[in-house]
Order: sequence, then structure tokens, then C-alpha cells
Amino acid sequence: MLRFIYTCLILIFTISCKTEKHKVTTKNNEIISDINTEKYISFISKIDTVFNSNAPKRITRNIKLDHEGNLLIAAYDDIIRYNGKSFTRLKKPKKLESWYAFDVLEDRKKNIWIASDQLGAFRIDSKTGTVTNFTTKNGLGHLRNMCIYEDKAGNIWIGGQGGLSKYDGSRFVNFTTEDGLPHNDINTILEDTKGNIWFGTRGNAGFYDGNTFSEIINNEGKPFFNVWSIIEDNSKNIWLVDSSGLWKYNNNSFNYELSDVWKIYEDIKGHFWFTGMPEKGASSLKKTEINSITGQKLKLIDIFKSEKMLFGIVDDKKGNLYIGGGNGIWLYDGKTIKYYTGIKINKSTR
Repeated sequence: MLRFIYTCLILIFTISCKTEKHKVTTKNNEIISDINTEKYISFISKIDTVFNSNAPKRITRNIKLDHEGNLLIAAYDDIIRYNGKSFTRLKKPKKLESWYAFDVLEDRKKNIWIASDQLGAFRIDSKTGTVTNFTTKNGLGHLRNMCIYEDKAGNIWIGGQGGLSKYDGSRFVNFTTEDGLPHNDINTILEDTKGNIWFGTRGNAGFYDGNTFSEIINNEGKPFFNVWSIIEDNSKNIWLVDSSGLWKYNNNSFNYELSDVWKIYEDIKGHFWFTGMPEKGASSLKKTEINSITGQKLKLIDIFKSEKMLFGIVDDKKGNLYIGGGNGIWLYDGKTIKYYTGIKINKSTR
């Protein structure tokens, strides 16, 4: 009987929801609408830990896809490729103990680029395997870099603690606050469909139209702070995440949508995913459909929580979702969670 009562209580808790209201204001602090945030508790409490000697052993901040749909994992010490079955570590040059990798991408020529927070940037040639280390001696703006991006023209943009660098295949052009860049510490880079280069920094955020830099502000006329994620969705809306939460660009200003968000990602089906940091310190993965995020009610489904921090998100061609974080990556297939790590653990990670 006690087991039956306990099961019923768990079921009631799982299907219950909580509604919070966030006021959206104009620059005059006049309330123009309320957004009802409905949090549907749907936690997956059992997480299977899978040890693999080639899986990430250090913090994974970003995961990208290569041209064949394999994962490219920036696991700080290592760059790891995962084809859905096995992990393969990219070979480092001799005497290089760590890439110190924050970000990675495969460019249109299938070269691998790595943003290093200690050693500048690396490029692995797709044909020869030759590793080139770009530093300030080669014209790169700074050695400590956090993000890397390829635009439609094939230029490689690198951002870090010394501003924004653009590589056109032959030379670097560097931008700092002296050139109009609002802040020199870059966290994230994005090119929108109009060709503007958006950037988020440890301070504010802005964009570059090819000629001038512009700082962006929220609907209260204030700059953003600590912007880690900017995306353009399938409907060409710009979404931004800063220290206070999620913001949507609308009529030349940003309106506040949701708190407790760290990263935002839109999958191939148009669903939005968030990694967040609730008040108690545990990281979480949340999901909502794009139609609900643009309406009056924002319906969030909490998928799972972890004591380890969650960062970058990507989905493969099969719709599996991968989340990078502390000492490994998580796989969510729509039903179960698996945590892949190169560190031997005796018990499941919660």
C-alpha cells in the first residue's frame, strides 16, 4: 500500500505545472504584456553513465557537426570526433599536451579550426593533416580565444579576450574598442541572413554590418551583460541570452522572455532547447516548441538536471540531442539520457 501511495505522489508531481509571470516593459517602464511561463516537470532521473577511454575527460563547452554529420567535440585538452558509435581523438602535434580548446568547427574546405584559450587558434589541413598554429606573431589579435565562426564568404572569425579577428585566408584583420567594438572580450559570434556579424561579450553585445559596429540594448535602454549565446531562428528572429535570461529581438529592441537560461539552440524540427542554471546550482536541460515561445504562454518541459554544468547543444541527423558539459557529453534520444565520459565513475551521474 505504501508503495502504491508513493507511486501516485510521484505521478502527481510529474504532471503538475507551475506558472510564473514576467513583466515586459517599455523604456518608460510601462507594462505592455505579461508572459506566463508554464513549467511542466518531466525529469528523467536515471542517467546511464557510459565509460569510453576516448570520450571527453575535460569540460566540453562546444559541440559542432562536420560535413558528414559526425560530432566535433571541443573537450579542452582534446578535439574528439564521434560518429554515433565510436569516439576518435584528433592527433595533436608532438610536444603539444593540450589544445586548450573552447570551440571547434569544420570549414567549407573541411579544415578543422580550433579556438584555444591559451595558444591562439589552430587549423588542421583536411588534405595533409598539417597543423598550423596561428598566434599574435601571425597577426591574430590575441592568444586567449573562446569562439570561432565561418561566415558565408568563407572568412573565419575568432573571438576572445583581445577583441574580434577576421581571417580571409591570407591575413588577419583585428577589431577592438578602438575600432568601435563595444567590448574586447568575445564569447559568441553569429552571422545573420542579412550578413551582419553579431557578437556577445563578457559585457554587452552588438553587431557589425561590414562598415561600423553598433551596440544593442534591451527594451529598458540598458546594455546586456555577459552574453554567451546568440542565434537566428528559422523565422529569422534573433534570440540572445545574457546573465538575466532570454531576450527576443523585436522592432529594434529586445524584449525579456525567460530567466535561468545559459544557452539556446534550435533543432532541425524547430524546437528550442535551453541549458540553464537554477538558483540551487544544478544545471538543467529544458525544451519548448517554437510556436509556444512566440505566443503568450511559454511552455517549458524540464528534461533532466545535473550537478555538472551544461553548455553547448547540437542535434544530429537522427534527431538525437547532445549536450556538452563537465568531463563528458550527454545524449538525449527523446526517451533516455546517457552520459559519455573518459573518466571512470562507479555510479550514475545525476
